[in-house]
Amino acid sequence: MKPKLISIVGLTASGKSAIGIELAKLFNGEIVSADSRQVYKGLDLSSGKVTLEEQAEAVHHLLDVIEPGGELMDVYTFQKLAYAAIDDIIARGKLPILVGGTGLYSRAVVEGYNFGQESKARYDVLQIALMPPKEVLAPLVKLRMELRMDEGMVDEARKILDSGVSDAWLSALGLECYWNVELIRGRITEEEYRKQLFTKTMQFAKRQRTWFKREQDTNFLTERETFLEDCVKLVKEFI
Repeated sequence: MKPKLISIVGLTASGKSAIGIELAKLFNGEIVSADSRQVYKGLDLSSGKVTLEEQAEAVHHLLDVIEPGGELMDVYTFQKLAYAAIDDIIARGKLPILVGGTGLYSRAVVEGYNFGQESKARYDVLQIALMPPKEVLAPLVKLRMELRMDEGMVDEARKILDSGVSDAWLSALGLECYWNVELIRGRITEEEYRKQLFTKTMQFAKRQRTWFKREQDTNFLTERETFLEDCVKLVKEFI
């Protein structure tokens, strides 16, 4: 029998991180982040990284593994790191829970991409996609943006740039990172920043929706009020 892996994917701002933590606490699990920006040190608010308090509730892997400014993470490297983390979690008798919205990263692990050759899945996977409707997601995206700004997201980006990281490197990460640079360099006003960041994030969520709808063998959840209850039921049946 293949070892079991839970994969929680879905739209930005849909609550994946919180669900992952609750599942880890309930099922003796540890979390492996599948996020293309949370791997970088210092990119906390702009990447939606879980706080230190949240990390104290459940063990997290693949956060803060790369210094900003160097080579960007790629899917091949991520897959190797994720396999190592997952296999370590399994070896210690715990349940690995892959959590993140970077669809290519999660799919590389779940489907067992064997770059250039036929994919070979190495885990028995339960994949759950959190897919709230647009009218539910939009206010969540707006609220999250405002909270991150209040907590110092732009100052966080300014600190990274002041450390010697280039504008081009940070901008290449997209979304918050890109618009933070535009605001810091005075190319847009704060009003334009809020408008653009909200619009671009909703467009990103639309692309995520299209991507995840193509996922095979996936349980799609749309009712945000019952996400945790539904996930717990699915995991109990699976394990």
